[in-house]
Amino acid sequence: MPQPRKPLAVHKLQNTKPEYVEVDCVIEAGRPKNPKGLSPDALKAFKKLRRVLEQRRSLTAGDGELLRIWAIAFVRHEKAIAKLAEEGEIKVYWRLDNHGERCPSERPNLWLKVAQDAEKLMLSTLDRLGMTPLNRSKVKSTEVPKAEAPLDPLEELIARGGEPAPARSAEEMLADIDENEPGTLRQ
Repeated sequence: MPQPRKPLAVHKLQNTKPEYVEVDCVIEAGRPKNPKGLSPDALKAFKKLRRVLEQRRSLTAGDGELLRIWAIAFVRHEKAIAKLAEEGEIKVYWRLDNHGERCPSERPNLWLKVAQDAEKLMLSTLDRLGMTPLNRSKVKSTEVPKAEAPLDPLEELIARGGEPAPARSAEEMLADIDENEPGTLRQ
């Protein structure tokens, strides 16, 4: 079993050079825009996958093109599967023999190749987005959006549109005072 890595603080303390670099990278969350030129079915697929990635906190603005490619492949796969269900996986094609006469030939349906190619593209795209069990741990989560609190009461007043703070009754103010420790407010 290999020896565990020394933390960077230990390297600094011992004045040694680490053979690796720990990157503490924070990825900003983002939401790609809906791409133009997608069919309505592809747009639905795009939004569905975008929603899943947002819930996982792994969506960035740069993922838009991967999502678009996946949505197009998804629609292509659906069409191919529908044709395969209608025609079957093995189809009879007619060809001409050496004498110029038509003869039947059983071959795999051409839509089968379209479906398989779409499946491969969809899987590789999902792999890159961290949606497969193998690559789930390789994708870093985006940072949690922070609630922006005004720094100054004047900024808060401006943000509310210039309206004064709602008036509070004496009972409400007294309810905020902690009975156990007079002079302190409840948190």
